[in-house]
Amino acid sequence: MKTRIQKGFSSFILHPSSLHLFLILAFCLPALAPLTAPGYFSAAHDARHSIYFLQMFDLSVRDGAWFPRWAADMVFGYGYPLWVILAPLPFFLGEAFHLIGFDFVASVKIVDGLALFFSALAMYLFAARALANKNAALVAAIAYVYVPYHLVDLYVRAAQAELVSFIFPPLIFWAFHRLAETRAARDLAFAALAYAGLLLSHISMAVIFTPIIGLYLLFLLVQLTNYQLRFTNYVLRFTLYAGGAILLALGIAAIFLLPVLFEQRYLKSDALIGGFFDYRKHFLSVAQLFSPFWGYGYAGENGNDQFSLQLGLIPVMLALGALWSLPRGRGAMRAHTIFFLLIVIAIVLAVLPIATPLWEMFAGVIAFVQFPWRVLIVSAFALAFLAGAAINALDDARDRAPALAVILLFVIAHYPYTQPQHNEARFNYAAQMDFEVRERELLGDTIWLTGERPLDSPLVAQYRAGEKLTRAISLDAHATVETIRYGGQSVEARVTARAPARIQFYTRYFPGWRATLDDQPLDIEPFGEQGLILARVPAGSHAIKIRFEDTPIRQIAAFVSGISVLIAGALIATGRLKSRHATRKAKATFVA
Repeated sequence: MKTRIQKGFSSFILHPSSLHLFLILAFCLPALAPLTAPGYFSAAHDARHSIYFLQMFDLSVRDGAWFPRWAADMVFGYGYPLWVILAPLPFFLGEAFHLIGFDFVASVKIVDGLALFFSALAMYLFAARALANKNAALVAAIAYVYVPYHLVDLYVRAAQAELVSFIFPPLIFWAFHRLAETRAARDLAFAALAYAGLLLSHISMAVIFTPIIGLYLLFLLVQLTNYQLRFTNYVLRFTLYAGGAILLALGIAAIFLLPVLFEQRYLKSDALIGGFFDYRKHFLSVAQLFSPFWGYGYAGENGNDQFSLQLGLIPVMLALGALWSLPRGRGAMRAHTIFFLLIVIAIVLAVLPIATPLWEMFAGVIAFVQFPWRVLIVSAFALAFLAGAAINALDDARDRAPALAVILLFVIAHYPYTQPQHNEARFNYAAQMDFEVRERELLGDTIWLTGERPLDSPLVAQYRAGEKLTRAISLDAHATVETIRYGGQSVEARVTARAPARIQFYTRYFPGWRATLDDQPLDIEPFGEQGLILARVPAGSHAIKIRFEDTPIRQIAAFVSGISVLIAGALIATGRLKSRHATRKAKATFVA
C-alpha cells in the first residue's frame, strides 16, 4: 500500500502538468508574500469589514446557526440581517479556518491567498482548453493574478468577496466549454457548481457576469452550429444541458437567492444605492483606464477616485498582440480571441459616461452594483485570457521560454502593486463599536425604522467597557429584567413582574425572530422609532427567550438547495451520459 502511494505521488510530481502547477504557485508567491507579514492592512477600504463580519459570523455559528443570517453587533448592537443580502461563501471559508485554530485576521488572509491562487488555477484550466496551449494558459493564469484590478481588490480595497468571486468566471467558462464537447451529466454538474459558486460569493459580481456567461453560451452554440452541422441533436443536447446547468446552479444557490428575493423588501435600500453610492457618480474617464497612478485612497465622484482603476499597460499591449495571433489561430481558438477582444471593448465603453443610457435601462437591478468600475473584473478576466492568446502569435508557441519571459515581465512590472499599507490595529468588540460610531459603518435599516438612523445605542458604552451586555429591559417600573445569556442568534433573560409588563430587547425586529416565555410561544412586535423587539409578559417570574430562526421561505430555500446539491452529487457520481451523436471526431473538430 505504501509503495503504491509513493508511486502515485512520484508520478504526480513528474507529470508534465505538475510542472505548470508548481510554476503557477511559484509566480503567485510574490503577490501572496505580503499576506504572510505580521499585522494587517486594516486601512484598506473593506479590511475592517471583512474582520468584523467574520467575527459576527462566528458568533452566530457558535450560537447554533448552521447558516447564519443575523449579524448581532451591527447597528451599535441592534443587529442586522446581513447574510440575508450578503453572499455567504467567503464567510464559510473564513469560519472553517477560524474553527481549526486561526484567529480572525489570519483566517481572512488565508482566504485571500487561496482565492488568488485558485483563481490562477481556474484561469489555467480554461485557457488550456480554449487555446489548446499550456504555455499560453500559464501566461493567462499569471496575468489573471497580476492584472491591476485584481491587486487593487486584494491590497487596496481588501474586497474579500470580490476576491473569492475571481475564481469562478474562468471556472464557469471551463465547465461550459467541457459541456459543449461532452454533453455529459458530470460536466453539467460541474458547470452548475461553478455558477452557484459565483452566486454564493458576490451577488453584484454575479449580476455583472451573468450576461457575459449568457453571451459565452451563445458563442459556444454558434461554434457548435458551425462545426457540427450534421449533428442537430448534438447542438440541441448542449442547449438543454446548459439550461439544466443554469437551473441546477440556481437551485444550489437558492438557500441564499430566495431570501434575497422575498425578504429584501423588509430592508431600506436608499442608503445602499443613493447619495454617494449612486452609480451615476462613478463612471470613469479614459485617462483613468490608462493611468499608471496607484493610490490607497477611496472612491471619489466623477472620476476623482484616489486609487487605481487602470486596465494595465502590459495587459493592453498583450491584448493588441493577441490580434497578431488571429491569422495563426485555428477555428475555435481564433473565435475565442475575437470574443474576448470584443468583451474588452464593451467593458471599456461600459465604464465611461457614454454608457449612462444603457445603465439607466437596467437601473432597477444594476443600481445595487453601485460603482460602474466594478465591471473591470470582466476586463481583468478578458485581458488575462488575451495575454495568453498573444503567445499563439509566436513562431513556436510551444516554446516555454517566451511564455516565461512574458510572465516575468508581468510579475516584475506589477510587483510594486503588491505592497499593502500595513499598520497596527486591534480587532475586538470594543474596536468594532468605535469603528461603527466614528466611521458610521456597519449600519443598515429595516422598514420598521420610523425615526432617524441612530448615532449610537445604550449598548455602545457596554461594548467599549467590555461589560456584559444588557440585551433586554422593562419599559414598566413594576418589572425587572436580567440578561442571562446572549449570542449571535439569541438572547435569554429572566423577568420578574408584579403586573403585566412590556419587555424591550435591544434587537431590531425582523421576520425570523421567535420568542418563548417559559418555553411557550410568545408574540412579539416591532416597537419604537428603532423598530426594536417588544414582548408583553404577564405578572410573575418568567424565563423569556428570543431566537432568530428560519422563516418558511428560508426553509423552502434550504430544501431546494439540499435537493439540488444531491442531484449535482449524483450526476458527478454516475459519470457521463452517453450521447449517440457525440463522436470522437466531432469533439476533436470543436477543440481545433
